[in-house]
Amino acid sequence: MTTRARDEIVEAAFRLFVERGYEATSLARILDTVPYSKGAVYHHFASKEALLDAVIERFFSSLVNPSASPRPTEPRALAHRMVDDYVDAIDAVAPYAPPTAYYAFLTSVAPRARAALAAAHAASAAELAVALDTVAVSTDAALDLARDLIALVEGAGMLAALRGDPLDRAALHAAVDRALPSTSG
Repeated sequence: MTTRARDEIVEAAFRLFVERGYEATSLARILDTVPYSKGAVYHHFASKEALLDAVIERFFSSLVNPSASPRPTEPRALAHRMVDDYVDAIDAVAPYAPPTAYYAFLTSVAPRARAALAAAHAASAAELAVALDTVAVSTDAALDLARDLIALVEGAGMLAALRGDPLDRAALHAAVDRALPSTSG
């Protein structure tokens, strides 16, 4: 079976998990929405839990991991790139689920995805803290500021979703600029 088939199964499962909830979505229901047999699905996923892990990887972990292209090291440029990556990630999920449903899904699977969530946040904060270390009073202050900036962006994303508004990339850039020390670019 092709990678395309695997991707179609993961996408179908994601849509159903978002729509109905993980617990309420049976493997039989997923099979009803894909043109593959039960054996073909089990060829890629040993269980519904393994399929959930693939959904988390595809629709969360892979979206928050730094891109393969070189990233800026200057604090303001890196913070802006992280804003852009965040907005792009939310936009990438839009064809599958509205932002409120996506956030609800993440909240519902958070206990299972705790390690992936923590790793993604730690990696992003560490990367940004390294850049901020040049303008912060200490390494601890740089890490605290990095975490604050990430919370600012994620909080703005959540609030926009709750209001039913699209994420405003320019407004997020401006908010990050206001939060950065004046010497950071």
